[in-house]
Amino acid sequence: MSRFRAYYDDGIVIEYENNRFIIDPLRKPSRPFSAVLITHGHRDHVNPRALRNVSPIIMSGETVAIIRARDGDYLRHIAVSPGSRLIINDVLIESFNAGHVVGSLSYVLDFGDLRVGVTGDFNVESSILLDGAKGLNVDVLIMEATYGDPDYVFPSRHEIYNELMAIAEDGIRDGITVFMGQPLGRGQELTALLKDYPIYVEPSIKVINNALGLRHGAVASGLPPAGSVLITGVPRDITQFIKILRSKYGSVRITALSGMYAKQSRVARLKQLGVDAIPLSSHADFPGLVDFVLSSGAEFVYTVYGNAAKFAKYLRNELNIMARPLPSHSQLTMDYFL
Repeated sequence: MSRFRAYYDDGIVIEYENNRFIIDPLRKPSRPFSAVLITHGHRDHVNPRALRNVSPIIMSGETVAIIRARDGDYLRHIAVSPGSRLIINDVLIESFNAGHVVGSLSYVLDFGDLRVGVTGDFNVESSILLDGAKGLNVDVLIMEATYGDPDYVFPSRHEIYNELMAIAEDGIRDGITVFMGQPLGRGQELTALLKDYPIYVEPSIKVINNALGLRHGAVASGLPPAGSVLITGVPRDITQFIKILRSKYGSVRITALSGMYAKQSRVARLKQLGVDAIPLSSHADFPGLVDFVLSSGAEFVYTVYGNAAKFAKYLRNELNIMARPLPSHSQLTMDYFL
């Protein structure tokens, strides 16, 4: 461990002996590296403009397709998929399903005498499109902790899916049903779930769907006819959006979808606007995060994103697991790793 360093510097950096790997950088690497690994296509994990002329870049073919369709960038890359094994500088890079969004991957860097896992964003629960992620057999685990707070416990996918279909049927009976969520993730999951309904899909979602071969539904170039289901991102001015919908249709059933709505305090403002909120998430909830750690058997756990500090404290105090938030480059000291 004295030769190992991991830290966050506009991306996750892993250094061991003469190797330096960068995961999900948001700017062009300023120092030499062995490879850049991209976990998935969300813009807070990949900045295509910063990666032009960077090589080698490792990511899934689906993530490449998403970036090309959404951003218009084609990045030179090495395509991998769950189960892929690739050797760079004598380091074995293994790819695993992350269960987060289509094309999402977790990675294990096997240095021979040390195995380091990086989850990226992940979900342990299977969806209509993806299998859930399994624990990684590693010595060191660097994991996301977006919902690493005990308050974040999500209903089962089966329960949520039944509720969403009931909402769709209720809304289209007298007007229109609107589902709002992140274009990459919820957009594809909702399209697959509601494909047998008269669905219209916002253009930003339709572009991604087409790139991934999800052809269900018509593109919503304007407001669709009454009796439809509209799948859209979250508008910047949600109040104005609601006024427009109600002036056209009269009866509108609007539901926002995000894991953050597992906390009732997050739901209050939406309720005042007449918007329902359901905790459908592409991330693991708190019990899922705990299960993933225990399944991985790591001796050291670094947490990153969201509730990283709170989750690391829980692992230390409640499960006696050596865990701490991933430090920034400026926080690095030798005793931090001892």
